Amino acid sequence: MKNSDKTLIFFIDDEPMSNIMNSTLIQRLHPDVEVKTFTNGKDALDDLKNLSLKKPELIFLDLNMPEMSGWTFMEEFKKTGLDIEVVILTSSTDLTDIEKAENEKQIKEYMIKPLNINTFKDFIKRFFKIMEI
Repeated sequence: MKNSDKTLIFFIDDEPMSNIMNSTLIQRLHPDVEVKTFTNGKDALDDLKNLSLKKPELIFLDLNMPEMSGWTFMEEFKKTGLDIEVVILTSSTDLTDIEKAENEKQIKEYMIKPLNINTFKDFIKRFFKIMEI
């Protein structure tokens, strides 16, 4: 499988250590996945808007980030017209955030970090099974 044929996943989190841990975990579960990390939503949006770059199949998004919040990212992301699934991966247990995520069509899951490895494994199994259909 060529690198360009690999499934691409974005992790957008202002905590570099979270990006490293999550990237490592997903690549252990699925070594054939390409992971790209961003420490702010603006850089991720720039990448998504660049027509010459490969688009991800899935985006893991933190909500509480200083430069651009996850919700601001979602507002701008919707304007791109890209049909990419988003998983909120956040420390926020705020019911307002959870309800808002439930009302967003592209948000498929709301996960509280730090991730429980079994929860993450279950989600990854479901995601890749859906992709194979």
